[in-house]
Amino acid sequence: MTKKQIAILILAALVLFAADYFFQPGVAPPGQQAVVSLSNRNFATFQQAFDADPSVPRLVLMLSPT
Repeated sequence: MTKKQIAILILAALVLFAADYFFQPGVAPPGQQAVVSLSNRNFATFQQAFDADPSVPRLVLMLSPT
């Protein structure tokens, strides 16, 4: 194998590992609610949980690829 082929194989492996890592569903630590993806179907549940206790600080982080 040439150095170029080895570099391409290493790069492909890194891309596959990164894709596997980032596209796996999140896991919450024991004792916390499960991690969910926010959508139109579950937004009401999110809103109820967000507004449940006004004395608890809350933070929402919204990320956009653009």
